[in-house]
Amino acid sequence: MPVEPREVLSTSTALFGGALAAFVLTNPPGGGWAIHTSERELSRWLSSQPTGIAVGAVVAVLAYALLQRKGSRRIAWIAMAVATVVLIGARLATPGVGAIDALIAVHYLKSVAAGVILGAAVATVWGRRAGQLALALSVLATFLTARVFELVFPAQTTSSIGEPSWWLLGPMLVLAAVAAAIADGATRIQRATGRELRLAVVAAASIALANRALQFWIDRQDYTSRVATWVIIGVCMVVVLGLTWFAARAVVPAEGRFLLAATGVAAASMPVLVDLGGPLANVEHWQAVLVGALAVALGLRLSMTWRSTIGGLFVVALIPMVGAIWPELGQDGPMLLVRLAVLGVGAGLAFGSSLPGTAAIAAVGLGIPFVSMVFHSAATVFTGAVAYGGAYEPLPGVPMSSAYETQLQIELFEGGTFIDIPHYDDRVAGIALLIAVLACAVGARALARPIATPERESA
Repeated sequence: MPVEPREVLSTSTALFGGALAAFVLTNPPGGGWAIHTSERELSRWLSSQPTGIAVGAVVAVLAYALLQRKGSRRIAWIAMAVATVVLIGARLATPGVGAIDALIAVHYLKSVAAGVILGAAVATVWGRRAGQLALALSVLATFLTARVFELVFPAQTTSSIGEPSWWLLGPMLVLAAVAAAIADGATRIQRATGRELRLAVVAAASIALANRALQFWIDRQDYTSRVATWVIIGVCMVVVLGLTWFAARAVVPAEGRFLLAATGVAAASMPVLVDLGGPLANVEHWQAVLVGALAVALGLRLSMTWRSTIGGLFVVALIPMVGAIWPELGQDGPMLLVRLAVLGVGAGLAFGSSLPGTAAIAAVGLGIPFVSMVFHSAATVFTGAVAYGGAYEPLPGVPMSSAYETQLQIELFEGGTFIDIPHYDDRVAGIALLIAVLACAVGARALARPIATPERESA
């Protein structure tokens, strides 16, 4: 079969577009910020971070809805190019922004631009297998590995993992511009029915806003015990899972499995992502990106011969299951990369096996991992203790230095600053997240069965 240059260009554009959008939309709650301002303004700044991500996920669906009305892939590529220019402008302008309100505005602008890129990428490639797989690969691999770039004290940025690299921004702008210039007017964007668009917008908005509101509720609680903490988080997880189940059943069953697969992958990913973003991960950036991308690609390739959404979810379920049994296993170094590889293969298999035929539902599902804030809260329940690490040794022949050994053995000295490392309730988190993944697998299995209709029952 001859290779069509335009389709190769379209697939490449979607690959970079998915990675760029995913990097901007990956913004873990919390983090350290080099912002000196009042407590009230700092609270507003921290609150705006997840809110912007929720907005971006909804914008992705709205962007597809608007683009499919025009039907022109050229317009979609132009939209991607314009959104990339916005991200470039935000990267250049952010170091000079000093006011909190201006930083919040830039963050929202970036989130909207990322949503436009994601929605336009779905519009340009959906219905073409190679493009769909390329977009799924870039979005999923970036989601799983972007947190390795998380900075301890990020400065001059609106994201806790920093600004997108020029190696993403530059090629994205060039590819989108070239694709728009040589677009073939005969190839159109997949159209959606009014019902499909309504369901997609409502599903995206409800899942994103529910996660944001519940995370806000979790963060505002004055916890008196770990039991109270887990009761509240458990209720929030049930609400999110129930809402996703309802959305999955509201659409065509085959399409709904993708929403459950994305939710299950997001839940299983959180323990690994939290460890990747930690100060003691001992993993190089390129190692995490390479392992994550290859693992996801392997999982997607496996889905071409073994289509099993449940099989993929069972593979990713190994991550929280091991965390529940052996919380200390693979929190840093090579074993962390092994956990990432297992997660990537399972996530690729789950995604590849459940990719929907409807582009609108694809836009919803691809945004779910970024707004899964309740699962992130479950993976970062603070036990009240603080874990420290150190590399201090007494100076040979200097008795006075031995007096500091005991203290510094329980503190991490880095760059002249002592950093406290919070200790998370990994065992209970593993159990809770495992239940969430299995609930998604059960839901996917239920959707795979034929749904009884009055006609069938009367027959």
